[in-house]
Amino acid sequence: MRLCIMAVLLSFCATPLAAQERSGSWQRDSEERTPPLQLFHSTQAVNLPTAEVLQQGNYEFEISHRFIPTIKDGGKSLWGFDGPVNIRMALGWAYSDEGVVTLGRSNAQDNVDLRVKHQLFSLRNDILPVLVAGRIGAAWNTEVPGRDASHADNFQYYAQLIINTMYAQRLAVGVVPSYVDNSHILCDEKQYSFVMGVHAQYYITRVFNVLAEWLPTISGWRAGYNSVAFGIELETGGHFFKIILSNNDLLNPSQVLAGAGTDFGDGAWHIGFNITRLLSF
Repeated sequence: MRLCIMAVLLSFCATPLAAQERSGSWQRDSEERTPPLQLFHSTQAVNLPTAEVLQQGNYEFEISHRFIPTIKDGGKSLWGFDGPVNIRMALGWAYSDEGVVTLGRSNAQDNVDLRVKHQLFSLRNDILPVLVAGRIGAAWNTEVPGRDASHADNFQYYAQLIINTMYAQRLAVGVVPSYVDNSHILCDEKQYSFVMGVHAQYYITRVFNVLAEWLPTISGWRAGYNSVAFGIELETGGHFFKIILSNNDLLNPSQVLAGAGTDFGDGAWHIGFNITRLLSF
């Protein structure tokens, strides 16, 4: 009888101990998620987009300048720093962890653009990982000389496929085939431009890197020359500051993709900068 009583008492004591072991701190409360693939740090190079987006609900504010005089103008224009300047401001909002919608405006012909970028897929690889996104947009040139703002020829549309990879966690490369409809808004016949944009960024440190991009026109209309740009980028906790030189003084996608007005090989470079800031509420 005494042995039976001891066995019952031990069974009651063992039950809560077993329950404690099952709910121990070593157990996962939820399924572990693989972090998203990130190759470039910023959502854009100089003018071309990267495949990076924001976390859902976050915002990104951009302000960019391109000085219209070139460094080739010399001291009379303070080597490109005397105005006037083309300015762009934009605000992007992440509607999901894979996509962002952005509204921007440039003072060049008061060009307003609305665009959407969405990540399509990623391929993890130890040597050359790949991240692919697509971007579509529409632009409205609201101030065209001799034409009402609502004129049909003031509207432009563009689409871009964004393919990114990275080598040795230092050299990030992007290929961005792009198509612009009505790329020359002043032409009597509607034009198009197909551009094979390429860009690269080398991360020297976590804070400092160098970058370059080239936008050759493969077919269609081009405003004189292919756009080329290079510069440096400083990164400080959600804040990206780019100082660049380019033969293109325009900023909005439908304008940049249409070509540049000066020859990069002739040293006709415009000084510019891009500033983007991540905003989380």
